[in-house]
Amino acid sequence: MVVNDWVEYIKQILNFAWHGYEYICPIFIPARKSNRLEQIDKKILGKYPACEWDKYKKYKAKKSGLANYVYLRWELCGAILHTPGKVVELEDPDIFFHLSERPYQFSVGSWISIKIGKARTGKKYTAYLTKESFRGIKVVLRENIKHQRWDGFKKYYSRLENLPAFSGILSQTDELYRFFRNELKQYKTKVAINKLKLKKVY
Repeated sequence: MVVNDWVEYIKQILNFAWHGYEYICPIFIPARKSNRLEQIDKKILGKYPACEWDKYKKYKAKKSGLANYVYLRWELCGAILHTPGKVVELEDPDIFFHLSERPYQFSVGSWISIKIGKARTGKKYTAYLTKESFRGIKVVLRENIKHQRWDGFKKYYSRLENLPAFSGILSQTDELYRFFRNELKQYKTKVAINKLKLKKVY
């Protein structure tokens, strides 16, 4: 399955992970191969034909103790996921990781990277900003406050509302709100911030 939006990509990975596809093999396609994406998709599907099985075949495979597979891609980022069960035997096997043990990470542009892993509460898995992205955002906002660049601070802070409201990202932006609300209190400024309203994803 190829999707055109990185938020939809996250949604699809989470949806499959919630339904038992918890083993993941990340695929990062080099930019120089961007004109060969369809060929790459076909090669992967040829290697894992179970990705294209219908619901009936997947049901039979599960009953027989076999792993079911799915392939997802957004631009140059892809992932093969499979359920528990006997995996397909290949001459050049790929390396799969369990999402609860090793979160899946991918970049979205120059300042945002996403981590899909265990949720702190609620559903089993969710999406977060990676530590590097979270710290980077925090540093930029603090620099604007430190140098009292209030317009820059408000502009950058408001941009965070473009982030999708997955539970992990929601908890992180709530943390940013509390932190910078307290930071602003240390300055004699009328600048105030509201809790961020992220984009709905479901």
